[in-house]
Parts: sequence; structure tokens; C-alpha cells
Amino acid sequence: MAVANSLPCIAVIISLTWMVEARIPEIYSCAWQSAYSTFSGESMLPAPWMVLDMEKSIYTFLTVHRWESLNCMKYRLSSLRPVHGRLALKFLNWLIKQPNLELKHVTHIICTTTHILVRARMYNFAKTTLKHMLQLPIGLNSVFGALMETYTVCNSNPAVFDLLIRVCLRDKMVGDAVQTFYLMGLRGLMPSVCTCNMVLGSLVREQKVDMFWSFFKRMLTKGICPNVATFNILLNALCERGKFKNAGFLLRKMEESGVYPTAVTYNTLLNWYCKKGRYKKASELIDSMTSKGVKADVCTYNVLIDNLCRENRSAKGYLLLKRMRRNMVYPNEITYNTLINGFVKEGKIGLAAKVFDEMSSFNLLPNIITYNTLIAGHCRMGNYGEALRLMDCMVSCGLRPNEVTYGALLNGLSKHDEFGSVSSVLERMRMDGVGVGHISYTAMIDGLCKNGMLEEAVQLLDDMLKVSVSPDVVTYSVLINGFFRVGKINNAKEIMCKMYKTGLVPNSILCSTLIYNYCKMGYLEEALHAYAIMNLSGYAADHFTCNVLVATFCRCGRLEEAEYFMDHMNRMGLDPNSVTFDCVINSYGNSGDALKAFSMFDKMKLLGHLPSQFTYGGLLKGLCISGHINEAWKLFRRLCSIPNAVDNVIFNTMLTSTCRSGNLSDAIALINDMVTKDFLPDNFTYTNLITGLCKKGKVVDALLLSGKAIEKKLLSPNPAVYTTLVCGLLKHGHSRAALYIFEEMLSKGVEFDTIAFNVILDQYSRKGKMSEVNDIVSTMKSRNLCFNMATYNILLHGYAMRNAMARCFILYKDMIRNGFLPDKFSWNSLILGYCKSKSFDVAIKILRWITLQGFETDCSTFNVLFSKFCERNEMKKAFDLLKQMNQFSVTPNVDTYNALFNGLIRTSDFDKAHRLLQALLESGSVPTSKQYITLINGMCRVGNIKGALKLQDEMKALGVCPHNVAMSATVRGLAHSRKIENAIWVFDLMLEMQIIPTVATFTTLMHVYCKKAKVAKALELRSTMERCHLKLDVVAYSVLISGLCANGDIEAAFKLYEEMKQRDLWPNTSIYIVLLDSLCAGNYHTESEKLLRDIQAREMVSFNSYGGTKRLNELLIIARKKLINLRFKMKMPGVYGKTPFLRDAALANRYCRNLLFLKLQEKFRKSTALVLQGVKHSKVFAYSMLPHDVVSKHQDLMTTDSEDMSRM
Repeated sequence: MAVANSLPCIAVIISLTWMVEARIPEIYSCAWQSAYSTFSGESMLPAPWMVLDMEKSIYTFLTVHRWESLNCMKYRLSSLRPVHGRLALKFLNWLIKQPNLELKHVTHIICTTTHILVRARMYNFAKTTLKHMLQLPIGLNSVFGALMETYTVCNSNPAVFDLLIRVCLRDKMVGDAVQTFYLMGLRGLMPSVCTCNMVLGSLVREQKVDMFWSFFKRMLTKGICPNVATFNILLNALCERGKFKNAGFLLRKMEESGVYPTAVTYNTLLNWYCKKGRYKKASELIDSMTSKGVKADVCTYNVLIDNLCRENRSAKGYLLLKRMRRNMVYPNEITYNTLINGFVKEGKIGLAAKVFDEMSSFNLLPNIITYNTLIAGHCRMGNYGEALRLMDCMVSCGLRPNEVTYGALLNGLSKHDEFGSVSSVLERMRMDGVGVGHISYTAMIDGLCKNGMLEEAVQLLDDMLKVSVSPDVVTYSVLINGFFRVGKINNAKEIMCKMYKTGLVPNSILCSTLIYNYCKMGYLEEALHAYAIMNLSGYAADHFTCNVLVATFCRCGRLEEAEYFMDHMNRMGLDPNSVTFDCVINSYGNSGDALKAFSMFDKMKLLGHLPSQFTYGGLLKGLCISGHINEAWKLFRRLCSIPNAVDNVIFNTMLTSTCRSGNLSDAIALINDMVTKDFLPDNFTYTNLITGLCKKGKVVDALLLSGKAIEKKLLSPNPAVYTTLVCGLLKHGHSRAALYIFEEMLSKGVEFDTIAFNVILDQYSRKGKMSEVNDIVSTMKSRNLCFNMATYNILLHGYAMRNAMARCFILYKDMIRNGFLPDKFSWNSLILGYCKSKSFDVAIKILRWITLQGFETDCSTFNVLFSKFCERNEMKKAFDLLKQMNQFSVTPNVDTYNALFNGLIRTSDFDKAHRLLQALLESGSVPTSKQYITLINGMCRVGNIKGALKLQDEMKALGVCPHNVAMSATVRGLAHSRKIENAIWVFDLMLEMQIIPTVATFTTLMHVYCKKAKVAKALELRSTMERCHLKLDVVAYSVLISGLCANGDIEAAFKLYEEMKQRDLWPNTSIYIVLLDSLCAGNYHTESEKLLRDIQAREMVSFNSYGGTKRLNELLIIARKKLINLRFKMKMPGVYGKTPFLRDAALANRYCRNLLFLKLQEKFRKSTALVLQGVKHSKVFAYSMLPHDVVSKHQDLMTTDSEDMSRM
């Protein structure tokens, strides 16, 4: 019986002895105290935590692998020594309260007590004493030394140093923990592998990678054998740094070393594979896990389900839940919460509710997270009744709604503009005792801001402060973002001031928000200021923020600063990514600097960034805009051979270039190629083609294309297309047609945004049609479209050009009231308006004031005044302004020098003009050939031949133009100044030097000879031209024909006229009038009839019949009168083929509309058929005629216009 009673005790002792050898002090303590109680018969009741640890120990014994190996182990019993830990602790507490104790004595007593507590297995109290000792001002080395001094005296064990390491880790003193480890090694002591694992885990969390691997190597050196937990930490560290290949290798080595991976090991790898999108590796790992006999647990499935839900594949996650149950793995609350959250995020609130019901049916109680997720989902969908029902259900289950619950309700109500229900929710919160905190207020303010109710949002912020609820940075961020969204910067700054007054400082998110919004609105300096605040506050900018700044630098044309900022990113340890390079490459491409774009592309490749379609698009744009079309086509063909390098944007870029060059057939071929490569033309493709046609003046083609494409539903009606058409019509004089299309589109419900209205406003404003501008502004207001900065600037410039300063002042006040700060364009318009009204003093005062106030100004602002002063020949004021410009550190640009140069030329101050060109050279710019030629002409006019020749040599040295152009300019200047002998001398010198003069030079000398009735000399010059392989132009023929007619040689003049036609040169009105004058004076029946037929063929005049000689002479006189009239009313050559454009505005509009709807219909039929033929095969679009309703609307216009044309 006694033996039977002692068997459990013996089993406990055996177990305890084995555990002692395994060095698990907590279990050792609990079990030995239990054994002592059993053998001694004393009633020693252990503390509750000791009982709990003992139960865990017994459970560990019963579930340990290789249980049978216990029979082969040798056991030994250790005698117990009584250790009075509690008494020692009481003594310590009494002692440290005594006065006048030296720090050395206190340290010694605490160390001794710590050893006693460790021996007594009172580890929690030991940790407290160690923490107290670490807080003493003696340093870690002294603490460790004191512990070692008392170590042998107290007959302690190494567990005290394990505890010291753990205390350091718990207090986030990872460096001290590692140092303790090294100090232990120097004394021949080793911490347990569990303690080492804790150190490794802390190093991973602290991102101290180098220290982590150094510590692990020292572990191995000291002979500390890693266990499964160690390998799990190593795998996690490798995966966190993206070294999955090394992690796989470590997993294999782990198995080879006899350390078998557990489910935790596989779950660690699986989690990282899913996070990084390595789904193939994750699948292989699951297969490996199954083949190794490691059963997937609930954590494994949770990792997979969570990843699927993050990827918006919650339905797949639900199927995995079903599979999980089939495999007898029971899901927990986390599983269901993940699925419910996934379905809610995807907007599938019905499926989320179904999963919620299933959760309840499996006896899993939903927690507050579950309810909050569902309530938030219903509120997002506007199902407030269901959300309130869930809240009642939540209360009935014993769960109390918290601030998050009510915050979701308030957020949903605010977003859906249900502000009437907000007050009832707030009342319920007060009844439930849930305080309305800053989160709830923030949700309501956010809703008000998103609905444009900014005044109410500010009032709610004030109410929040009145009830002593302190807003946080997020609250202020929401308001600031709301004001930025509508462009009210001043109001946003006021909110910032309020935030600073409360003692809050911007966090990284608010700084990023400020930078983004400032950049979006073009306030780069303000954005840089916010970036400086961000850096000074210790926040590191991420790639998004830096890329926004780089993109804004590029958008403002400050590309050098963008590159400097990229260097700054490198210095800050944030390497520019592919998006950064794409922004700069695209901007260089847009500016036409292909060389710089390719230079950045080379840097991008050197850093290992892969180019994208956006990168290639920027390079192509650079080549196209800079005029290197052949190189662009070569690059395009090379890209077509690279997989996934070409997309619609690339094709559209090439299409833009092709349309700009006017190659319609190439454009159609490109669209065919686009369709062949399975890229369907999009809206941008059609808009691109329409824009190209409008820019080339082919407005009718554009109208035909857009009308038929929309009719065939190949092009969706959008503001961009109609804006392009309206602007094209306006640019080419069809104002009534443009207004008709614009009104027609408005009546059809096409939603023009503010940008589209701005484009149309700009065109009307440039044309000076301010009444139409006012009508469009009224339309914008009726459609509740807010003005942006560009709208105000367009209107200011338009009214300033009309000298309507009262309207400008009203606009300025309205702009300030709406929170817009005037930019340089606004100030330029105001200064221009005052200059137009001749209030130059006021303009100068405004310029000084804005410069002193720190507003953004540049050369363009000063150039407005420069141009006006120079136009009025007030050069002294202009140069005084130049001095002020230098005082304000604004560097003059080319336009500044051009304005001053033109003014000096007008005032005949050629010496100062020459010095100005020298200053332009010193500033790094090269004067144009036109400026030099103008100056040469001026010097020749005043007789400064030496100065003119000096300028000629200067032009040659600078390479401004070829040497023959420079010398030709001197010849023409001398000729215009009536220095004929000098001009001929320089001309002959050019021929002797085998320098070929320009056609204009020959023409000038011919004109001189003809005026002096030396036609033979002029004809000799014509022969010289032909020997120099130069062809006569229309002006040269006009000079010679006029000279021959004046000399009475009509036959020779008519021969030149016929020769001119054979060379496809169309005579101008001057030639016709000269020939008609000569023919009227003589009897040239055949020549007269032929000339009249030519004039009639060109639709200048019309005759029914020619009749006899008398009738022919009458027709010659009539034709001459009509041509003289047309010389003042018509501008040659025309836009469409050889059709003239009228100078008179009213006649021009009628004439163009007549061409648009009647005469050009037949003329464009061939080009239309060409387009149809080219695109029919590719099924891109087809068009033939304007829509019927458009033609019918213009019947009245066509009738009146045809009458006007007949009168003309």
C-alpha cells in the first residue's frame, strides 16, 4: 500500500529530475515544491502561478515525443536547501528605505537578494529587482560585475543572467541584452536557447540586421544549439528582407540537421510568400508540408484566407473555409472576421451577412470586431436600418457598442449626406454612455467636406472645441484637404494656424497631404516649404511624396531642379525609382529635349530599373517634338519587336506626330497597324486625329470624322472632342459655327467641365469676343461649375486687353474672396491692363509691391512693362526698370532683350542696340540672325558701313547664320539705304569669293535696277541667279514683270508670266494688275483673253462672255478695278488650296461658312474617300458627310452666304 501511494511521488520526482537536466527553471521550481510537500508531509501551498506552471509541465511530459527514452535515462536526486526568498525581499524593501546608504552597498544588497530570489524560484520578483538595479546610474558593466561578485557567494545559477537579458529586452534595451550575452561568454557562462531566441526576435523587430547575424554566429561559436524556434526566427528575418532563396536553403539545412519544421515554420514562410505575391512558391510549400506529414492548422488556413481577401478574392477564401472544415480543422473567430471583412471591402454585404450567420450556427460567438465590420459595411452601402438592427443584436449578446461602432455609423451617414440622422445617433451615444470623441467628430467633418459643406465643417470643429473634445492631427487634415479640394488655399492655411495654436504639429501624413495639394495646384514653393517642415520634424518622405515633387518640378519646366532633387533623394537614402525617372524622361520628352531624355534613360538602366511603356512613350515624344521623326520611327519599330513594350499610348504618340506633319495617309496606315496588333483605337486616338486635323486647318475633315465616328459609336461624345472642334473653328475664323456646335453640345447634355470651358473661354478671349465670354461665364455659373485659377487668369487677361479695369478689379476681389492667391499670370494681366490704360505709374507700383511682398514673379511680369515702354519709345524708363529688375535678383531673359532691342532700333540708337546684343551674348544666349540683319540695315541707313561690316564678321564668328546670309544682309541694307554703289561692290565681292547671295538679295538688286529703268541689268542678275542654281520666287517674278511692263516690253513680261505658271508659281494680285495696266494700253487681244481666263479660273472675277475687242477692253478695266479692291479686302495665298481669305471680319465669316458647308464639300470628297478606303479594312471608323441635322440647321446661313459671294 505504501509503495502504491509513493508511486505518483516517484513519477513526479523522475519527471522533475529530467526537467532539471533540460534546464527549465520555472517547471523545476513548481514541481520540486510539490515533491517537497508530498515527502515532508508539510502543508506548503504553492502560489496559483506555480500550480499553473506545474500543470503545464505535467502536460509537457505526457505529450513529449520519444516518451520511451525516459526509461533509459539516469536520475539523481538533489538535496533541497531552504531558501527564504520572501524574507530576503522584505529585508531589501526595509533596507533601501534607510537613509545615508552608499550606492555601492545598495548595489551589493540588491544583487545578493536577486540571487536569493532566483534560487527560491521567485523569478517575477527577481526581474523586478534587476529592473530596479538597471535604473541605477552605474551602467550595465557595473551591474553585471556586481552580480558576478555575489554569484559564487550566494551559490547561484546562470539563470540570473538569463533573467537580466530578458529584463533588458522587456524594457527595449536590446543593445544591453546583447552586451550581457557577450559578457556572459567572457565568464564562461551561456544563456539558454530560449533566451537567445528572445534576443534574436527583438533584433529582428528593431531592424538591426547586422547585429542579428553577428549574434547568431556567436551563438553557434559558443555551442548553443538552435532549436525549431530559432530557425523560425531566422526564416522570418530572411523573408522580411526578401531573401526567399536563402530561406528555402535554410529550411532544407534545418531538416538535414535533424530539426524538424513545425506548422509554425511553414506558416511563417507561407505568410511571407503570400505577402510578396509568390503564390506558386506558397502552393509548393503547402504540398511540401503535406508530404512531410505536418498537418496544416488553423493559422495556416488563416494566412491563406487573409491573403485571398486582400487580393479581393474573398469567394476563393470562402471555398478554402469549406475545405478547412472537410480536413477537420476548425476555423476560429479570426477566420470568420477575415472573410467578413473581405466581403465587406468588396461591397458584397449579402455574402458577408451569410458568413456571419454561418459563424453563429457553428457556435462561434461574433465579437465586437465582427459586428463593427458588418455595421461599417452596411453604412457604406447606405443600409442604415440593417446597421441599427445589428447594433441592437450586438447589445442583446452582451457586447457594448464602442466609439468605433458609432464612428462607422456617423461616417456612413455623413458620406451619404444623411446629416438629419446624425443628431439621433449622437443622442443614442450619450444615452449609452459613449462619449463623442474626436474620431466621431472627424468622421462627420470628413463627410461634410466631401459634400462641399465646408462652412458647416468649420462650425462643427468649433463645437468640438466648445465641448472640450480635442481635435487631433487627422481632424485638421480632413478639413485642410477639404479646402484644398476646392482650391481655397487661404482657408486651408487658417486651419493650419488653428492647429498650431492648439499645440499640434503636422504628422507625416499631413505633410504629404500638403505637399500633394500644393503641387497639384502649382504652388511649388509652398510645397517645398511643407517638405522642409516635414524633414525638420524628423519624418522621412516616401517615394510617393518625392515623386510628386519631382513631377511638379517637371511640370513647371524646372527640370534641372528636378534632377538636383533626385540627387537629394540619393543623399537621403531613398533611391529614385522607375516612376521618378519616368517623370523626368517624360518631361524632357514633352519639352523636345530628346538628348536629355535618353541620358536619363541610360542612368535609369544603370541603376537596374526596368523601363515601362510610359518610359518608352516619353522617349518617343522627345524625338517627335524635337523633329527627329525618322529616329522616332526607328525606335517605334524596335519597340514593336519587344514584348509588351507598345500600347495605345505609344501608337497615339506616333499618331500625334504624324497628324502634326500633315501625313494623313501615314496616319491611316498607323491606325491599320494598330488594329493589326490587336490595339483598338480609343477615344484618345480619335481625339488625337481630330486635333491634328484642326491644327492643320482641316476643320471640315475633323467635323466629318467626329460626326461619323460618333454616329457609328466608335467615338463616345466627350468634352475633349467638342472642345477641340470649337477651338479649331474659332482659330480659323468660323466663330458662328463654333458657337452653334458649343450650344448644340450643351443642349445634348454633354458635361463640359471647368477645364473644357477654360479652353473655349481662352479662344473667345483671344479673339476679343467678350460678349460671348460673358455668356459662357453665365453658363458655367448656371451649371454650378466653380472657377479655378486658370478661369480667373483667362478672364483677367481678356478684360485687361480690352482696357476694362473695373471688371478686372471685381474679378480680383472675387478671386481673393474664394481663397485663390494671385499668381504671376494674374499680376501680368493686371499690369498689362494698367499699361493699356496708360497708367504706367500704377503698373510700376503694383510690380514693386508684389515683388516686396514675396509673390512669385519672373521675367514675364517685367516683360509686360518692357514691351509697353519700348513700344512708346520710352527707353529711359525701360532701362530704369531693368535696373530695378536686377535689384530684385530677377535675371532678364531673351524676351526682355528682344523688347529692348526693338525699342532701340525704333529710336535709331544702333550703338546701344549693339551693346545690348553683347550683353545678351554674355548672359549665355545667342542673338538671332533677324536681330543682326535688322541692326545691319539700321547701320547702313545711318551710313555706318564700317559698323555694318563689323556686325557681318561677328555673325560669321558666332555662327548665327551662314556667311552668305550675313553678307547678303549687308547688301540689302546698303541697297535699302540707297548706297547702291556700295551694295553692288559687296555683291560683286561675294561672287568673286564664290559666295552665293540669297534670292532676296538678287530680288532687292533687281528692284533697284528696275526702278532706275535698267531692266537689262536686272535680267543679267536673273541669268546670274540661274547660273548659281537659284530659282526665282513670286516676288522676283513680280519685280521683273513690273520692270518689263514699265519699260514697254509686254511680250517679254508675258513670257515670264507663262514661265511662272509652268513652274507652279501662282501670280499675286500685283502681277495681275501690272499686266492688266499694260494690256489696256495696247492691242494685245490674245494675251488679254488668256489673262482674263486665268483670273476667272482663280475665282477672283467672273464673266459670261468675252465678246469683241471693245468688250475685251471693258472687261480688262472691270477686272483691274476688282483686283484693286480685292488687294485691300483679301489676303493671299489662301488656307484651303488656293482659296483667298478675306480681311474684313464680317465677310470673312460668311465666306468661310460658305466654304465650310457648300463649296468645300466637293473639294474634300476625295480626301474623305481616301480616309474611308484606308480604314474600312481595319474597321476603325467610316464617315462620308456631315450629319443631316447639322446641314439642315445651316440652310439659312448657306443661302445668305451664297448671295454675299455672288456680290463679291
